[in-house]
Amino acid sequence: MKRLLPAILVFLVLFSLCSCTRKGTPVPSGADFVPRDNELYTAYVYVQYVDGDGFAGSGTFRDGVYVAYPGADAVFRTTNTVKVEFFGRDYRVEDKTFSKSDNFTFTSNQTVTSAVSAAKSDPAKDEPVYEKPILYFYPETDTVCSVRLELDGALTCSYPPYGENGWERFTASPDGTLRFENGGEYYALYWEGTGVEPFDFTTGFCVKGSDTAAFLADVLPRLGLSAREANEFIVYWLPILQQNPYNLISFPSAAYAKAARLTIEPKPDTLIRVYMTYQPLTAPVEIEPPLITTPERVGFTVVEWGGGPAVSEQIAP
Repeated sequence: MKRLLPAILVFLVLFSLCSCTRKGTPVPSGADFVPRDNELYTAYVYVQYVDGDGFAGSGTFRDGVYVAYPGADAVFRTTNTVKVEFFGRDYRVEDKTFSKSDNFTFTSNQTVTSAVSAAKSDPAKDEPVYEKPILYFYPETDTVCSVRLELDGALTCSYPPYGENGWERFTASPDGTLRFENGGEYYALYWEGTGVEPFDFTTGFCVKGSDTAAFLADVLPRLGLSAREANEFIVYWLPILQQNPYNLISFPSAAYAKAARLTIEPKPDTLIRVYMTYQPLTAPVEIEPPLITTPERVGFTVVEWGGGPAVSEQIAP
């Protein structure tokens, strides 16, 4: 029995390490990241470049990340959000630059050489995709909040994780910081999913790809986004939209709100939800622009933005 004790102790230590790492420690955002070899980490990457060897993108990582993933172009696309899980030993720092077109250059300073990844958006399914909706909270004082999402479709990804009863009892501060009871701290709530019914293009905008940044910088504040929120929207969608000759763009926010229903406690004084759907075009078309009324931010304000590509039922006029 005495001879077995050392082996049992080693097994218990190894089991303890494995049990801890399986949880997947979130990669810290906005700070230099120095991983530990025996730790399992979780990060979310917004794919901005993909080829057969891997994909590059931004997200939780401070300066972007490149994920070595053989056959990546058969799995992912540039509008995916990808959950990446990796052990610290698989992580290394490396300078890389990738060019996809004259209008696109992405620099990555970090590389994950081994990863288990899963695409959140499935382009093969001919149904609406809600890509990267994020929710910001701006209470007037520290406020304990809970959020439930009722989606006509399927929730495919969330961060922090959406629980059985939604996001529960987190404290929102006036500066937008969200603190959960487990110690997690975030600047927004993130989710992705698939829908059921396509959104129409009754009204919208036809925008030249090269004019995307200027268009979004003009229209997003009119829809109610702050400078920071508009900047984050543009940073995510610009690489996707500007590579197309033209884009037919619509903001069916009312229809979106019916398809993705939010229950927020306590109820905010102001709720702004901006959802964009788009259809790439090879030539411009004429479309009636929508009437935009800029919402006023009063009291406890919650803001959400997201978007997704049009499906085949959404045909340009």
